[in-house]
Amino acid sequence: MQNKYSALFSPGKLGGLTVKNRVVMAPMLVSYGLASGEVSQRLIDYYEARARGGVGIIIVEAACIHPSGKETLTQLRIDQPRYISGLEHLAETIKAHGVGAFLQLLHAGRQTSSQVTGEQPVAPSPLACPVTREVPRELRTDEIKHLEKAYIEAARNAARAGFDGIELHAAHGYLINQFLSPHSNRRWDEYGGSTENRMRFLVNILAGIKKVEPGLLVSVRLNMDDFVPGGLQLEESVKIAMRLEAEGANLIHCSSGTYESGLNSIEPSSYREGWRAYLAGEVKKWVKIPVISGGILCSPAFANQLIASDQADYVFLGRSLLADPDWVNKVKQGEHQRIRPCLLCNRCIESNFKGLSVRCTVNFWTGREAQQMPVKTTSSKNRVAVIGSGPAGLQAALSLKKLGFEVTVYEKAAQPGGLLNLACRPPHKHRLARYRDYLLGELEHYRVPIILGCQFTAQTLQQEEPDYVVVATGSQPVVPTGDIKWDNAISMADILEDKVPITNKKVVIIGGGSNGCETADYLIKMDNRVAIIEKEDVLAGQMEKKNRRDMMNRLDKAGVVKMTGSTVVAVEEGRVIVERGYRQEALEADLVVMAVGYRPDKHLYCELNKLHPRVFLIGDAYQVSNVRNAVVQAETVAQDIYRMSWE
Repeated sequence: MQNKYSALFSPGKLGGLTVKNRVVMAPMLVSYGLASGEVSQRLIDYYEARARGGVGIIIVEAACIHPSGKETLTQLRIDQPRYISGLEHLAETIKAHGVGAFLQLLHAGRQTSSQVTGEQPVAPSPLACPVTREVPRELRTDEIKHLEKAYIEAARNAARAGFDGIELHAAHGYLINQFLSPHSNRRWDEYGGSTENRMRFLVNILAGIKKVEPGLLVSVRLNMDDFVPGGLQLEESVKIAMRLEAEGANLIHCSSGTYESGLNSIEPSSYREGWRAYLAGEVKKWVKIPVISGGILCSPAFANQLIASDQADYVFLGRSLLADPDWVNKVKQGEHQRIRPCLLCNRCIESNFKGLSVRCTVNFWTGREAQQMPVKTTSSKNRVAVIGSGPAGLQAALSLKKLGFEVTVYEKAAQPGGLLNLACRPPHKHRLARYRDYLLGELEHYRVPIILGCQFTAQTLQQEEPDYVVVATGSQPVVPTGDIKWDNAISMADILEDKVPITNKKVVIIGGGSNGCETADYLIKMDNRVAIIEKEDVLAGQMEKKNRRDMMNRLDKAGVVKMTGSTVVAVEEGRVIVERGYRQEALEADLVVMAVGYRPDKHLYCELNKLHPRVFLIGDAYQVSNVRNAVVQAETVAQDIYRMSWE
C-alpha cells in the first residue's frame, strides 16, 4: 500500500534534517497551555499523540515573541528564557518519535485586543481590523527594530529548546503580514510603500536569525493571496518568496486569507478539497527550496498527487489531525478507510475564537489524550445492549467494544445511522455520510453486530439479559399544537428524503433554525422560491459562524425571503399568514414545510429503567443537540460503564 502513495511517503531533506515523509502537521492554536504562557503536560500529550501518529514534521502552534503581540490568554510564549524548559520537554517529546520539530513565532499586531494584552494593539499603520475593531497604535521605527530583535531572540530561545527549526508567521493578517500587505501598511518610511520596503521587517528578521543561529531551519508561512481588496496577490507574493529564498529561508509554507477576508483562511465545508493548491504550485515554479501546500486535504490520493506532480514538496494537515491523530499511520498501513473523517464543522476554531480550549466534534480524546492512555480493557465478559444506531449509539457501541465489552446494537429501522442519514442530505453535508460510514466500518472491524428492524422492548430485555443497557433512541419531529391546521404541511424529512419531489414551487418553511435553513439550501438547488419563517431574531443562530455565513450567502444569492421575529397566524389554501410586530402579511405557498425542531424520544428509557438497574440515556434521547454532544455523551457513558464493571 505504501507504493500506492510512494510520493507521500518518500523521505525529504531539510538542511541536516531527514524527514521521514511529506506530511506536515500545521500549527493550530489549541489553548492547552498554561495561563502563564508555559507548556503544560496536556499540550505535550496532545502533540505526542500526533507525533506517534506518523507525521514527518510538526509545526507547534504560534508562540508569542512579545507581550504586545499575544493573541489568546493561554498562548505559548517564547519571549523570555523562563519558557525554554517547558518548550525543551515538548521538542524532545516530538523528536523522540522521529518527527521534525518546528515552533511557529507570532506577533498578532492589530489582530488582538487590549483585553488580552493589557495595552492598545500595535501595527504598521493605525487601521483597525474590521473583525477585532480596535484601532491600533502605529509603531515607531525604533519599536519596529525592537520587535525585529524580539523575533531573533525568540528564534534563539527555540534553538536552545532543541527545535529543529522555527516558522515565521507571515500570513493570516498577523503583524508580519500587516507589514507585507499594502492593504494594512500605509507607511511612507523605510517600512512602507514599495514591495522592498514592506518586506523589510520580514527580511531583517530572517537575516538576523540566520546570522545568530545559522543551523536553525527557518520556514516562512506566507500569504500568497490576502483575498482582500488592495492586499497581497500571488504575483507579488511570489517575488517575496524568491527574496526569502535568497536570504536563506529553508521552507515556504503557502497559505492565504486574513480575519477580514472571511472564509479563505479557515474554510467552511462548501470549499472543495485542495482548492488553494494552485498557490503553492505557482511558487514551485520560481523557487528551489521546498514548498508546503494544503487546504482541506482529506484524501491520501489527492495529497500524494500534489507531491507526485511536483505541485508541492510537502503537504500540511490541520483539522484532519484533530479528528484522527493516526491519519498518516493508517494510510501507511493500508487502512485509509479507517481514518476518522473531519466534518469541517469548524467547532474546533469556534472554541478558539471564544477563548476556550479546542474540542473536536468527532474525536472526544483531542485535548484529553492522557485520560485515554491508561485504560485497561475489562476482563469480564459483561454484555451491553445499545438501542439506537445514530451517532451516540454507534460511538457508544464502538467505545464499549474497545474497552472489552460484548456489545450488540439494536435498531428498529431498516438501515443504521439514525438522523445522520437525513443530516447528510443538504448541500455540503456529505461528510456526515462519511462519518456514519466510518462508524459502521469500525463496528464491522471490531465485529459488533447490528440487528436491524428490531424494536427493542421489555420482552427483548428479559430474553437477552444484558448487564448494561444504553438507550440512544434519538428524537422525533416536533408537531405544533394550537388552532392552526397543519394538515397540508409536510415534514422536513419528506423533503430531504425526496419523498416529495419539488421543482419550481413557492415553498414556505416554518422554522429557521439550522434544520430549516439547510432545507431551504436543499430546495433552492431545484429552482424553488423559498421563504423562511422564524420566531427568533436570527436564522440558524446556533450554527458555527463560518459555515453559517457561507450558507446565508447562498440563501441570499438565491433570493430566499427571511422573515425573522415572525410567527405563523394561519395556514390557508395557497398561502401562509405571518405576523411580524403588529403587522400581518400573506405569503403565497404551493407547499408548507415544517422544520420546527425535534423532541427527545425517551419513552423506552422510562420503561426499561423500571426493569433494569443499569440503564443509561444518551444522545438526542437525553437532550436534542448535535453530533459533538452525542460523541461526548457516548464516550462518557462508556467510561462510566467501564468503571462500574471494576467495582
